Amino acid sequence: MLKKICHMITVTITTAMLMANGYSWDDVDLLAECIFWENWHTDAEKETAYWTGCVVKNRVESDKFPNTIREVLYQKNPKQYSTTKYFHTKELPQECYEMARDILIKDTSDVPKNVLYQATFKQGKVWKQKNGEVFCYG
Repeated sequence: MLKKICHMITVTITTAMLMANGYSWDDVDLLAECIFWENWHTDAEKETAYWTGCVVKNRVESDKFPNTIREVLYQKNPKQYSTTKYFHTKELPQECYEMARDILIKDTSDVPKNVLYQATFKQGKVWKQKNGEVFCYG
């Protein structure tokens, strides 16, 4: 019983933290899907998956992109995240959800706020490059 109560308290606190930052559980779900399909599904490379999640968050917080996770991921003209076609087609590892949640509620200052691009090719001045992924300033 105590374990169940502790879990309920944790979920309540996490929900409050997400809401305080302007996010929801739907945002966690979408960001987890992005993290998985952009990086995790091929090599479970946690660092590049984390950076990808931070890029999405940076875009939401930037004036250059839409202001929700959903709008950033499904943005058209030009298409931003082609992996959205795979979203919700497979059960994801719990770690992807945990990473997404942490990105949305914790400080991610280790990835500069102006790192707005992530692809397999250079899109500006390079911040970091790893495992074929190039993260660039916007």
